[in-house]
Amino acid sequence: MTRSLRPFVLAALVAVVPAATATAQSLPSPEQLAARHDSLVGGRAALERRQSIRLAGAFSIPDAGIESPLEILKLRPNKYLFRTSLGMMGEILSGYDGTNAWAVQPGAGPIVLEGESARQVADQADFFGDLHDYSRFSRVETVGEEEFGGRSAWRVRMVRASGDTLYEFFDVERGLTLGSETSVDTPTGKLRTTSLLADYEDFDGLKVATRIEQRNPQFRMVILVTKVEFDTLDEAAVAPPEAVLELIKKKP
Repeated sequence: MTRSLRPFVLAALVAVVPAATATAQSLPSPEQLAARHDSLVGGRAALERRQSIRLAGAFSIPDAGIESPLEILKLRPNKYLFRTSLGMMGEILSGYDGTNAWAVQPGAGPIVLEGESARQVADQADFFGDLHDYSRFSRVETVGEEEFGGRSAWRVRMVRASGDTLYEFFDVERGLTLGSETSVDTPTGKLRTTSLLADYEDFDGLKVATRIEQRNPQFRMVILVTKVEFDTLDEAAVAPPEAVLELIKKKP
């Protein structure tokens, strides 16, 4: 606390601190919250018996009047393809071939990603990445209870070795993840992004959030998942396009 405290305020604090300490001690640990969520969505067992997952649905940027079909493909252990479009502007692709992260965006052409951008895509490619692994962070703690997405949530702070900080929110009543807050690397710098997850549905033993809304200072994006298929993909389905393969071959 940076301001001066008068004697009567200090006296009040003495009375409050024991109660506040007790409240902090009663917070559920991040590990407890993560274990509860992971169990509710099916746990590792729901994924161990699968070799691939295909999610299909719709992508939209409501304020721009954009809506397109969307696919998210994941092949075990860590190959990935995201596909949608910006209508007349062209197709958006992003993927990971197990070693290289890449992207294709309208007006920018193909690119092989590096640094934090590559790590973010690699994390998405991890077949088991939706389950919690706090070993990826140097510090994890539950910091309190607050409202998120219209529901009471436990707020968990996760700090990477780089110092980057992410927050995840767990529904106090239902136990499922309600979303997160983080910074995403973009060509113009870091962009603070809030993701909201809702409308969980069961697909053959795996519970999936079928509505994902991402908000940042520039726009709002909505993903609606309408179909989940298992074990229908092969290597060709998640392979990078030829233009990306040519860039990968030229890497030093």
